[in-house]
Amino acid sequence: IASSDVRAPIVDDILDKDNKTLKLVAEMPGIEKNDIKITVEDKSVHISAENDKRKYKTKTPLKYKVDENSAKASYANGILEIRFTLAEEKPKGKQIAVD
Repeated sequence: IASSDVRAPIVDDILDKDNKTLKLVAEMPGIEKNDIKITVEDKSVHISAENDKRKYKTKTPLKYKVDENSAKASYANGILEIRFTLAEEKPKGKQIAVD
């Protein structure tokens, strides 16, 4: 596959504040789920997939703080979905009790 044949899928991010989840959705038709590699690094998600006919590669910045260990990915009908749980925002500062 020539490097000019590499496609960058469009990745949508869908924030669900009620369920505290972030979902990334990428359209990558023509590949199998075992062709897909996903890594989370430096507040971005790297997605690549390759087989004999197609090659996809993209890097998507994470706009929200997520728990990287919560990541779950699924692929069906040419659509890759990656779900993250949002990281708990820790309040800044510390409250001190008065004795």
